[in-house]
Amino acid sequence: MNILIDYHSRTPIYEQIKEEIILAVSRGELKKDEQLPSLRVLSTQLSVNINTIKRALSELEDQGIIYTVAGKGIFINGNAQTKAYLDSALEELRAGLVNAKALGAKKEDIASIINEIFTERKDD
Repeated sequence: MNILIDYHSRTPIYEQIKEEIILAVSRGELKKDEQLPSLRVLSTQLSVNINTIKRALSELEDQGIIYTVAGKGIFINGNAQTKAYLDSALEELRAGLVNAKALGAKKEDIASIINEIFTERKDD
């Protein structure tokens, strides 16, 4: 697993870590019941304060993406893969729509794109 952090981004580091783990799960890089590195190892690898790692993992656990086994470690929860990716994608979509609206996109333009996408994929 390779977590990339943009230290110049306005997005908080813990959010970037969460998103990277969610994306790794959605791409299949992290499988169900696969163990994540320990907090200390992640903190060292990413050169990030351990409390930042704890916050990211705590939120992932609250979302059901990971689970902790006392004395064993932190593991990927397999059934959360689709929901985690969907939540992430919808959040990105929301941000994109806000930007498009600010740039002058009309509701009809956006609706047309949505209709086009859903018409193309009737098998979903």
